Amino acid sequence: MLKDHYNEVFLAVLLTTVIFLFLSITIVFFMLYFQKKKFQYAKERDELEKQYGEQLLQSRLEMQEQTFDTISQEIHDNVGQLLSLAKLQLSLLEKQELSDNVLITEIKGNVGNALTDLRDIAKSLSTSRIQELSLVQAVEQELQRINRAGAIVGQVKVSGNEHQIAEQKKIITFRIVQESLQNILKHAQATTIAVGFNFVEQLNITIEDNGIGFSIDEKEKMDTGLGLLNIVKRAKLIMGEATINSVINHGTKITLTIPYV
Repeated sequence: MLKDHYNEVFLAVLLTTVIFLFLSITIVFFMLYFQKKKFQYAKERDELEKQYGEQLLQSRLEMQEQTFDTISQEIHDNVGQLLSLAKLQLSLLEKQELSDNVLITEIKGNVGNALTDLRDIAKSLSTSRIQELSLVQAVEQELQRINRAGAIVGQVKVSGNEHQIAEQKKIITFRIVQESLQNILKHAQATTIAVGFNFVEQLNITIEDNGIGFSIDEKEKMDTGLGLLNIVKRAKLIMGEATINSVINHGTKITLTIPYV
């Protein structure tokens, strides 16, 4: 009887020890697993922050490069032509024996327009321009430049009350829109561009043209010439989404969904 009691006690102690060891091993296992996951999460977060920082820097550099290219073209096409015309008019005036008030007025007007264009160009060279403007204002300025060239008519439509978005997110979003507009200028053969901002629970942006379009099934176009894959990648980096729809001879529409924070 006593022996049976000792056996029961022994079995109880043994069972308790086994359970304790099992629980201890399980706890250690979960702690190690948690630490591994925590380390993996930290690593992924650091990698994402690194990619975000690199993409932000790349976007800034591309915006500056695009600005310089546009300014160079504007100086050549607008300011250069105005000053060349003013120079020609001055030569004509010099050859005349009597002063021509009408010609003098035209010369003043052309020089004044050239100075106005140069002031606008000087403003656009400011590195803090994108910080000083809202996203809508920055895109409006970009379309004003496109409109000045005369080949394409661009317009901005805004629905809802504009929300401010985080500064770094605004820079990358602006670069996505800017890159989309450059794609239209280079490839679409379009005559109109419409950029829409819809401020609801999150920011919805549409960039639409009436150009020649392309087959969305041709994946190589997503990967190479049009750089559309880069647009999708950048949108994901700022926790957004980009969808691209295009029909041959019926234009292309890019839709961006961007959270405010």
